[in-house]
Amino acid sequence: MNTNDRQCFLWRMIRVYSRSFAVLFFTASAQAAPFVINSAGTRIDGSAIQSTADGTVLLTTPNSQTLTFRPGTYRQAFADKPKEMFQVEAMAKSGDLDGAAAILQRVKEQYKFLGWDQRASQMLARVELARKNFPAAVTEYEVLFAVQPQLKKVPAERANYMQALLGAGYIKETAALVDEDIASGSREAAARAQIVRGDMKAAAGQYEEALLDYLRTAILFKEQADVLPEATYKTAVALKKLNDPRAAEYFQKVIKEFPDSEFAQMAKKGEE
Repeated sequence: MNTNDRQCFLWRMIRVYSRSFAVLFFTASAQAAPFVINSAGTRIDGSAIQSTADGTVLLTTPNSQTLTFRPGTYRQAFADKPKEMFQVEAMAKSGDLDGAAAILQRVKEQYKFLGWDQRASQMLARVELARKNFPAAVTEYEVLFAVQPQLKKVPAERANYMQALLGAGYIKETAALVDEDIASGSREAAARAQIVRGDMKAAAGQYEEALLDYLRTAILFKEQADVLPEATYKTAVALKKLNDPRAAEYFQKVIKEFPDSEFAQMAKKGEE
């Protein structure tokens, strides 16, 4: 298998993540009034909010008074949901990832210090991964992790980050994270990491080794329901690459056991 074939296979594997990123993101985003939580922990609601480049926040109260909060005088500031985010949701669902990325970049800038900059950054990282713009996805994740270090401990986000690293060619870095997660003691982290390890081997043309990683995940991590559709689907893909007739059996397994997952739709087409 030449380099181009291996890269194409990697992109097919990562496409699994790109197809589901909209579902993973657009959940708890209810419209709410802007507010500031001051240094004493008191929440102050407003009717409008804006920020300046140095982190100063200006909150307009319902009686039209403007309150100024300079850096260090507030714990959190949050704007109501930007109208642009509704556009992003629609674009993501329609597959317009380029349009979604452009809007998310603007939201990051316009809503800095107002909560939505970090949400937009998190979404943009996934969009860049879906666009196969791996270096940009890596950059977005690393900037995001620097601001929200707890996010790097979320198994799903770590898996996405590893996929971005792998796509960008950072093999050693990906392998180090995979090993770390497998040894972490977290069942979910280990399950997701083992799938990524399978992707690493598949991208290198080592389909038999990749198959073992996918099968181990499907067999040994049955309690991790969220990863089973992906592990089973990728098992089918690896079998198909090996010209193993059991591929059809595993595609059918995905369809029957995980009918509501995006993998079921892919399995129906026998996609790679």
